[in-house]
Amino acid sequence: MQFNQDMLKAYFVCGSQDLVGQDFEKLLEQSIEAGVTAFQFRDKGASILTNQQRLELGQNLRAICKATNVPFIVDDDVKLANALKADGVHVGQKDELITKVIKEADPDMMIGLSCQTISQVQKANKIKEIDYIGAGPIFPTASKDDAVAPMGLPLMKEMAESSRVPIVAIGGITEDNVYKLKPNGAVGAAFISFVTRSQDVSASVKNVLTAFA
Repeated sequence: MQFNQDMLKAYFVCGSQDLVGQDFEKLLEQSIEAGVTAFQFRDKGASILTNQQRLELGQNLRAICKATNVPFIVDDDVKLANALKADGVHVGQKDELITKVIKEADPDMMIGLSCQTISQVQKANKIKEIDYIGAGPIFPTASKDDAVAPMGLPLMKEMAESSRVPIVAIGGITEDNVYKLKPNGAVGAAFISFVTRSQDVSASVKNVLTAFA
């Protein structure tokens, strides 16, 4: 699957540790039906799955994405990404070195990198294989136990202006602040609890799509 920035408009990120009593597969299906444009399997942190359970769950989620032509991206696990024949792999600044991941990943995979500073963006600009940057957390978030302090909108705008690739915003996205992202340089919003804790998944996702229309 070839990368294009429209994939980043409504980017759902989730792992087993993020669920609030939901059935993961049903939640993904519901999110896709609502219009999410990409899905990232991020099973880490408080996850209690074994490697085999993670692989089996990933296979089921991958199948759902493939059937609906939604990009399936794996976070911080290039071996799992290769095993699942994922469309892409996403790497954080604290994860494996991006250059190592690029060498090990299937050459057709999309590559995403998390950045929190202008300096990190400038380094990313020199790596031609990177397709997009995840900037964040933009706002305070409780979804990631390893999250750094929120960067705010002015820094994200500066990063977007410095980056040669599109930027997707992540961290603390709400119904109210999602409309502030596009004017500050983001081409989309990535979210976890925005969907996992939503009372109306369809309305939440449509709100994001409207913000980036």
